[in-house]
Amino acid sequence: MENKIAPSTETILRCDACFTEIGTDDVYCANCGYPTKGTAAEQAKFISKKNRVDVATMELTQRVTKSLNKAGRTLYYLSGLFILGGIIAFFKLKDDPEVLGKVIPYLILGVVFLLLGEYSKKHTLACFISGLCLFVIVQVLNLFQNPDLNLYSFLIMALVIGFLIMGIKSAIEIEKIKKHNKTF
Repeated sequence: MENKIAPSTETILRCDACFTEIGTDDVYCANCGYPTKGTAAEQAKFISKKNRVDVATMELTQRVTKSLNKAGRTLYYLSGLFILGGIIAFFKLKDDPEVLGKVIPYLILGVVFLLLGEYSKKHTLACFISGLCLFVIVQVLNLFQNPDLNLYSFLIMALVIGFLIMGIKSAIEIEKIKKHNKTF
């Protein structure tokens, strides 16, 4: 004789807003707060508000993602600038006996900024502050080694520092958005 289990005649009720399982006596969904026993107007108002919040969260997520990508690209561009500058300086100063002492710091900066660009997806503010500090330290050390820098060098330094400060401002904005919206 076979034991057959009779199919359950009990239907599972689901929330109309978030589709989680609810009990027959639940007045509100325990997951999202949907008024399961509310009037049609209350239910429509809840769904409308939930949709507006979902759209706002999606737009905010897109804005933060765009800002994070832009910040990472800035660090990548600076990395390329340092590596290119190091290569140009190498060929320009190839007869100088101290060429490696002048070129290697920029190549190292390029590699470090490349890594900071990748890591900036998780910790944007820390990467920009680290990049700014590292760049300033290298420039101060470079000033001690080569005190007769020209105006062109100072303009490049000011430009790089300006980009890093703008990146820090953007990163602070991203951190504020993340702090106020726990969805990230």
